[in-house]
Parts: sequence; structure tokens; C-alpha cells
Amino acid sequence: MEAKSCQVIPPPLPSASLVNTPPPNKVSLPAKLTRAISITAPVDLVSTRRDVDDSAAAFWDYQFLFVSQRSESAEPLALRVVDGAIPPDIPSGTYYLTGPGLFSDDHGSTVHPLDGHGYLRAFAIDGVKGEVKFMARYIRTEAQAEERDSVTGQWKFTHRGPFSVLKGGKMVGNTKVMKNVANTSVLWWGGRLFCLWEGGDPYEIQASTLDTIGKFGVACGGKLPSRQGREMEVGVWDVVAAMLKPILYGAFKMPPKRLLSHYKVDAGRNRLLIMSCNAEDLLLPRSNFTFYGMHVYKYNFF
Repeated sequence: MEAKSCQVIPPPLPSASLVNTPPPNKVSLPAKLTRAISITAPVDLVSTRRDVDDSAAAFWDYQFLFVSQRSESAEPLALRVVDGAIPPDIPSGTYYLTGPGLFSDDHGSTVHPLDGHGYLRAFAIDGVKGEVKFMARYIRTEAQAEERDSVTGQWKFTHRGPFSVLKGGKMVGNTKVMKNVANTSVLWWGGRLFCLWEGGDPYEIQASTLDTIGKFGVACGGKLPSRQGREMEVGVWDVVAAMLKPILYGAFKMPPKRLLSHYKVDAGRNRLLIMSCNAEDLLLPRSNFTFYGMHVYKYNFF
């Protein structure tokens, strides 16, 4: 099979004649926002035409899918229903959702969505009153504390991440590759809330305020389990791994055990199953996984 180079050219923007744009001064913001918020668009501003090129529309929809969120909602905000209705039999509770929230900083750098800082949202549902309240906070990870100025609120990316390149292509000499942004999944276990990332320890969150409590060490506290009493065959990849470890652990400051964000709750035995992989296996044609089983009793880990 012969490989040929190709160039992908994005579809052009739809013609202005096919897109309804709001007239000047059609949309205005109130001088003072109320506690109840809603986001909607006037019916007369929504285009219902079907003759827009589907491929072009899909392309530009994707471009606008990942938009940085610059604001937080530390206090609960009541959401107003703008379409449909809250089911009368909906159970009361809180739905937590984490994901990347910031993709571009204030200095021209842009990161891949997988490297976006974790943005935690909470939807508190009151099934009796039929009300929903919303909160949103950035997870205060170590990377977030380094890349966001607490005084000015400006962002400056210093970690290029495994999928991103900083402005100017600062690849050489930048060993800040992996940053735990806690943007992958949410776990409620033992009466405690955690935000996970694919490759590091989870961050514990105060469920009622979304304040970040701190990093929660799971994977042996970053230490490898002892092999005493076990005879292991040493192969060529073990030699290569031994050479990579001081580089990855030292220069790149990677933890020996990279906790994964996927988990399984065994309700029958009331236990949590999670796993980790070795950092050096990212560069080797092999995988070593360590499985952890945690039981809960009276809201404590054992």
C-alpha cells in the first residue's frame, strides 16, 4: 500500500444569505441579573432553513464546541425552565459533571481539549419543588495554581501537555508534559466526592461548595510495591524500563503509578475497583496494571 500526503481544507463558512444574523441592538442584556438565569434565543433569530451545507455546518459546530469558560458560579443559581418541563417524579439529588473548561490562555497559547483545566459543575435537583440550582467551579489542581494568576485571574499555560504545544512551539527543553487537570470523570464514594484524571491521583472536592480539598493519594502514595520474595525474569524491556524510570520520574516528574480514571463499583460487595499503570509503559510495547479494591464502612476508606 502506498501512502500519499494530503491536505485537509476546512469547508467554507455558509453564505451570509443562508444564515440569519440578529439586527443591530436586537439583543440586549439587563442592567442587573436576577438569581434565576436562563439562556435562550428569540424564535425570530433562529434559522430553520435546510439548504445550508451539512458538512460545513458540522465543521464549524465542532470549532465552536470547545469554548473556554472564564467565569465561575460559587453560589447556587436557580435555573429557569425555557423548554419542556421537569418530570414530576424526578428524584432529588445532585448531578456532578466535570470536563475541560479552558482551552486558550491570555498569552496566545491553545491546548487540546484533553489538556483543558477541569471545570466541575453541579446541578442540585429538588424533585418536590421542581427546582434545579447550578454551581460551577474550577478544580484547584497543582497545575491550575501554577498557570492561573490568583491576583489578576489571567492564565498562562506552562505545561504543554501530551496533546498540545504552547505558542512558539516550545517543545525543546520543556519537561512539563503531563499535568493532572482532573477533567475526566467524577466519583462519589464513601460520602466523598472525587474528580479523576487519566494518569494521576484524584482530587477530593467539598460536595456542597465545590471547593477543592486537595489531592488524594491512592496509587501506593507514588511508591512502587515491593518485589521481595518474588523471583522475576528480567527481559530486554525490563532493562529499557529501568533506563527510562529515572528520566520519567526525575526530569519529567511523572508518578511511578499513573492512576486511571475508569472505575467499577461492586455494589454486591460494597467496594470500589480502580487500577493504575506504570509510567514507563507509555513508551514500551507492554502494559502493567495494578488493581485496587477499596471497601467503605462508616464513610471511611479501608
